[in-house]
Amino acid sequence: MKRLSLVLLALFASWSSAVGGELKLTETDDTIRVTLRGKPVLEYVKTARPVPEGIAEHFSRSGYIHPVYSPTGQEVTGDYPLDHAHQHALFFAWTKATFDGKNVDFWNQAKQLAGVEFREIVNVERDDEHVSFSAKHAFTVGNGDEKVDVLHEIWTVTVHRTPEDHFLFDVVSVQRTASDKPLVLEKYHYGGMALRGNAQWLEEKNAPNGFRFLTSEGKDRREGNHTRPDWVALTGRIDDQNVSLAVFCSPENFRAPQHVRLHPTKPYFCFAPMVADRFTIEPGEKYVSRYRYLVTSTAADPKAIDRHWREYADTDE
Repeated sequence: MKRLSLVLLALFASWSSAVGGELKLTETDDTIRVTLRGKPVLEYVKTARPVPEGIAEHFSRSGYIHPVYSPTGQEVTGDYPLDHAHQHALFFAWTKATFDGKNVDFWNQAKQLAGVEFREIVNVERDDEHVSFSAKHAFTVGNGDEKVDVLHEIWTVTVHRTPEDHFLFDVVSVQRTASDKPLVLEKYHYGGMALRGNAQWLEEKNAPNGFRFLTSEGKDRREGNHTRPDWVALTGRIDDQNVSLAVFCSPENFRAPQHVRLHPTKPYFCFAPMVADRFTIEPGEKYVSRYRYLVTSTAADPKAIDRHWREYADTDE
């Protein structure tokens, strides 16, 4: 009987490892780190990390996710790239905007007109199937004593317990004006929820490490730019390991499926609803964005990504 019990326990442990294993969320003063089966999934940046040598201090930022890891441990995202130091891994920023009669730009930090920063963690949840946290951000305009809050944003990040072959997490952003003044987002070719890939995908040659973009419509970075796919995948080799990261745009999002900006030479893209036309976030209203992220240690598989997309879209309706 004792031997049977041990066998059953071993089988249960094996089954538990196969379907997901232990999911942990650890918070410090500077970060939130999520691991699954002892492997890192992602880190959220509460305190701005030191700016790398050669990059100006005004590119410092908090309130984003980096790194995002593959199941085999590769860092899929990139932060403070020398070519575009304002691109911070998995981040949200508006570009061409108007507030209180003034032009503002939360994306291009070199202009020093506006910024985005972490304020506080407002909620943390842990259970066997998922862990999540909600973080408050402020979109600010001006500097020093003249700095004012324009938008308050809550990010809710949920990491799901998954089998060993992939990681899966959601980011939901809820933005509200911080005053009685609206924020106008002008028609423009980029801005919104963005992703910057690993620097190994930026070598000075065509298709570095096999890197490519793939959309749900089967298009690449050139044909797919400013189209409206359900999902976009970045895929290629990092440290000689194939990886992919697919991002799903919820059918509930404003102007879904949203236009995408796929950069012609750099491993970066964003969902950009202002490509269609200008819009306004009005006082008393909320602007909600929902996205899901699928990370694998294989090259992008469109059929597998489509299966995950259908599950997400059906659940999200």
